[in-house]
Amino acid sequence: MAKGQSSVGNVLFRFFWWVVQLINPRWSHRLMYWGLRDGAFPRQPANDPALQINLWGHLFRSPVGIGEGVDKRGNVLDSLISMGYSFGEFGPYTLEKEMPEKKRLYLKKQKAVVTLCRGYRNPGIMRILPWFVKRRYLPHYVGVDVAIPTDSEEQNIKQGRHFTYQEEFVLMAQKLSPYCDYITLNFSHPNSELAMMIVDAASIVPIIKSVKEAVRLAAPIQTPPVLVKVPLDITIQEVSLVIQNLMEGGADGVIIGGPLSLDKNTKVLPESAPDIFQNGMMFGGPLQERMLALIAQFYRQSQGRLPIVAYGSVFTPEDAFRMICAGASLIQLDAASLTYAGPAIVFNIHKGLVKLLSEKGFSKIEQAIGCDLRAQVDLTTPAVAPSASMPVSSAPNHPFPGQNNQ
Repeated sequence: MAKGQSSVGNVLFRFFWWVVQLINPRWSHRLMYWGLRDGAFPRQPANDPALQINLWGHLFRSPVGIGEGVDKRGNVLDSLISMGYSFGEFGPYTLEKEMPEKKRLYLKKQKAVVTLCRGYRNPGIMRILPWFVKRRYLPHYVGVDVAIPTDSEEQNIKQGRHFTYQEEFVLMAQKLSPYCDYITLNFSHPNSELAMMIVDAASIVPIIKSVKEAVRLAAPIQTPPVLVKVPLDITIQEVSLVIQNLMEGGADGVIIGGPLSLDKNTKVLPESAPDIFQNGMMFGGPLQERMLALIAQFYRQSQGRLPIVAYGSVFTPEDAFRMICAGASLIQLDAASLTYAGPAIVFNIHKGLVKLLSEKGFSKIEQAIGCDLRAQVDLTTPAVAPSASMPVSSAPNHPFPGQNNQ
């Protein structure tokens, strides 16, 4: 029997995993990886034309994929795509191996994961590259997230790398672009110099332009798009600056999602959480409203010209549909989504999205992208930056229109 089919052993494993998931998310997280590795979860690729979306010259079977942080060693992402996810993202990877100490706190009630880590635990691009070469011709649409672990460029040079941020991003992109379908430049690590550079045109525009040129030269036949992952900590006043910088640099898209720094958002973490996690980073449910607000602002101020990928905080079809109606073209499930909803959540999301599209009067998922904003804003007029007093929560987020979208 082929992997992923409902053999007696696989059914028993999934039942055991479900029971463990109710008791301890940490254990279920580990069990889930073993099950994915061994093909214990069923396969059911999306086949409804209503869910198809064309982006970057590729036809995605559905807008639902897997984000970074789920697979750093090449163990499970291909299995997830075979299950029915339309794309996936490996990483985040740094140039060389990074193994900082990492602690996790699972908040089952909030459907969140809090991590305490000062870097990116991963085997490094130099070690994982041969594996990418071997799997290049699999028919899966995959991207790679590249990151720089140091807090400052000066520290990066002092540690012996002798690379500026621009040089290091270019080197990583050159090595990986022939073997992947898109590249993500990770500027999202909270409290880092890179996260602050996202609003500085003099810093970020040359990086994006240099990476774009390096990718074009390294993979001239099938040049992968270059996306930029922005920090959730940016303010509503900074959105217009970030959009301007990304578009001037030639970025092909933006990824919006966790992690959220708890240093700056102390009220998000429950009082019962251990004090050691007060300086950590959060993924999951509590970030959903902030994500929706930022997605709506990015879509409105870019006039829909900058493709948006929503990363994480999706546990139901309704969650995914809200992200799409706010302006996201694609949805990436993160480790928190898989831990609390399970890998088979993709089947429910696909089924639910088709139902929601029908209820709202849409025949294709593309018609729903940004429909909340299109119902109120004339996207043919120039975008106007929000006033300094406009809070994040005031971004449009109310019932879906469902009219005049055919």
